[in-house]
Amino acid sequence: MDLRLKFAFMSAVTLILMPRITTNKHQRFEWTSLKLRFDMFTSFPTTEHDALQTGYTKISECESNPNFRGKQFMKNGDPQVILLFDVNGNIAGLQSGIPFDIDNGYPPDNMQPPFIRDGELYKLTAYFTDPSTICKRGRSQQRIQLHGIAEYLLIQNGTEPEEDVIEMALEESRTTWVKGLCFPGMGFHYFYNIYLDMNCSNFFPVALLYYHGQLKGFVWSYGAVLNSTVIPYEYPEPSFFTKLMEEVPLCLGNLRRSTLHVYFEENPSKYDCVNFEKRSECNASTADMLKVSTLVCVLWTLTFTLFRN
Repeated sequence: MDLRLKFAFMSAVTLILMPRITTNKHQRFEWTSLKLRFDMFTSFPTTEHDALQTGYTKISECESNPNFRGKQFMKNGDPQVILLFDVNGNIAGLQSGIPFDIDNGYPPDNMQPPFIRDGELYKLTAYFTDPSTICKRGRSQQRIQLHGIAEYLLIQNGTEPEEDVIEMALEESRTTWVKGLCFPGMGFHYFYNIYLDMNCSNFFPVALLYYHGQLKGFVWSYGAVLNSTVIPYEYPEPSFFTKLMEEVPLCLGNLRRSTLHVYFEENPSKYDCVNFEKRSECNASTADMLKVSTLVCVLWTLTFTLFRN
C-alpha cells in the first residue's frame, strides 16, 4: 500500500479513537521544556524573545511561506534546527531542513512528504499546536502556563499545513505504532510500521517517545550522515538498534543514520526504565550510540541508581 494511503488510514483511525487534548479536561501533561539530544538534554528557546537573545535570526514571517505555518528562526545559518513561533512569539513547532543533494539520495521519493522541498532544502516539520491558529491568534502566556509548551504533536505530511498533518497519540495505549524497548534517558521508542524484512526507504523519519504511558517527545531519524552547528546529532551504530527495537529491520545493519531526540520535559534523565518490561540495559554497547567511552554508561548507571534510591 502506498505510504500516503497508510498514513491517511492511520490518521483517520487515530482521530476517531483519540480526542484532542483541548476536549479532554482531565488530561494534563508536564510539557514545560524543549530539550534536544540524548545525554546532553540541551534547552532550546520557547519564546521569540529568548531566541533573539541566544543568537537566532528570523528568516521568515508567519505566513510568508505558504507551505508552512510559523515565524521561522535559525541560528548560525544552520537550517537543521529551525524554531517556529506563533504571532505572539511563543513556540509553535520545530522544523529541520536537510540538503536536497545528499550523496545517497536521501530522502527517497516515497518520503516526500513528510519531507517537503523548500528551495535547496527538504524540510521536516512538527507542530506543537493547531497550525490553523499559529498565524491568526497564537497562544497566550497564560495558555502556555496552563497547557505547557506543546498541546499536540502534529507531523506535517503535505503542503497544506492546516490539513496535511498526522496527529500523534498523547497516550501510549492509543498509538498504533510498533512498540520498541525502554532505554534509560529516552523512554520507550515507537516506530511506524517497521518489520524484519522491510525496505529502509520506507523507514519513517520520526519515532515517538513514551514513558509512564504518556508521550514525552519524539526523534528525528534520518537515513544519512548529517552535521549541525547548533546541536550535535546522535550517530547510532547498527548494533545499537537492538537496544531500541524488539525486532530490528535487517536493512538497518548496513545503514548509517543521524538521529536527534526531542523532549518536552525538564529532566528526561529520570526515565530510568526500572520495573518495565522490554527494558534495554545500559551497558558497554551504549558507547555505540554516542561514539564515546563506556564511562558514559557507568555514569548513567550511577545516575539511575541515585534516582531509584
